[in-house]
Amino acid sequence: MDYFQLMISIGIIGVTMYVIKYACDSFGDASEHLGKKVYKMKPGVRGATIEAVASSLPELFTTTFLLFVFNDLDGFSAGIATCAGSAVFNAAVIPGICILAVTIKGVKGKPVARVSLRRSTILRDGLFFLLAEIALIYFLGNTVLTWWMGAALIGIYSIYFGYLMRSFSNGNNENFEEEEEDEEEEDVGDEGKGFIGKLVTFDFNELIFGGREFTAGSAWVVLLCATALIAGTCYYLAEAVIMSAKALGVPAYFTAVIFGAAATSVPDTFISYNNAMKGDYDDAVSNAVGSNIFDICVALGLPLMAYGLIYGDVNLAGVDGGSANVQELRIALIIITLLILGLFLINKTTENEDGETLLNVGKDRGWILSSIYIFWTLFIIGRASEWQWLESVLS
Repeated sequence: MDYFQLMISIGIIGVTMYVIKYACDSFGDASEHLGKKVYKMKPGVRGATIEAVASSLPELFTTTFLLFVFNDLDGFSAGIATCAGSAVFNAAVIPGICILAVTIKGVKGKPVARVSLRRSTILRDGLFFLLAEIALIYFLGNTVLTWWMGAALIGIYSIYFGYLMRSFSNGNNENFEEEEEDEEEEDVGDEGKGFIGKLVTFDFNELIFGGREFTAGSAWVVLLCATALIAGTCYYLAEAVIMSAKALGVPAYFTAVIFGAAATSVPDTFISYNNAMKGDYDDAVSNAVGSNIFDICVALGLPLMAYGLIYGDVNLAGVDGGSANVQELRIALIIITLLILGLFLINKTTENEDGETLLNVGKDRGWILSSIYIFWTLFIIGRASEWQWLESVLS
């Protein structure tokens, strides 16, 4: 094991997490304006679309760089692992953190015993996520991945996105005034930030437009700047994933599923946490699940389709340990997804004033969800070390 190379790669991953977090903050601020003020998306739709896409850009760029820049089949296996690991992180850790934060800290000074989520939102996003997973599992059952498989995954996301767009005309302005007050309070806190502070936090609205209130045009400019920064950062994240694998002497699959997945899930975590602490529980969860759908269908589907059209099919049998690892991964994904959906759907229900069924999720679910990811991480470490650490403990 090369400890020096490992420390360097971990340091690079830490820096990329910092940059991705703040770049996605700028992206998130602009996308929030577009979602709430320009396109009038109702709660649950905003999180599943514009926020989910914003927070999933790191997965898309990291997978693209792993496949195209390194032009390596082991790199593509690492790209699959990054998206799959991110999916587990998003589905287990992010809702778990949000539920625990809300039930322990409360919302806006008020104690909260249970988080109320629209059952229709959970069912909608959960079923599309399962559909995307089933398609991916079927494709990964082959030893060869072709361009049309990537196109099929993109097609699934197009159907999901189109379904969500039907809600545009039903925009909900119910909580807009309260949200605007929250934004004003946050803006006041930003006034003391000097030029260096704005620069190191990549606050593109402040740097380019002097912090003026967003317009549709300025929001799109900020989105493009943040996207370019995220893309450049993810190149170095992809390099760090490969470097850490070489330092540890394991296939890049293993470092991608932990290091790459955690780094690319930073924006999802902060966006969902902020939504939850504002009381936007549906957006908090739908951002995490919607990000998973985007990760599988677009972050994997788009690079796969482009690679297949340019270079030809991806032969998983030629990946270093990739075929066996990918088979394990697809089984673990479906089991974890079904378990998490069950944890959400099997809860006490009530109805809101609109007659919608609400799932009331308690603190216990937050602890269970967080524990799932701990076991997942231990499983990955065990596989990477061929269970040597467990054998030493038992002996």
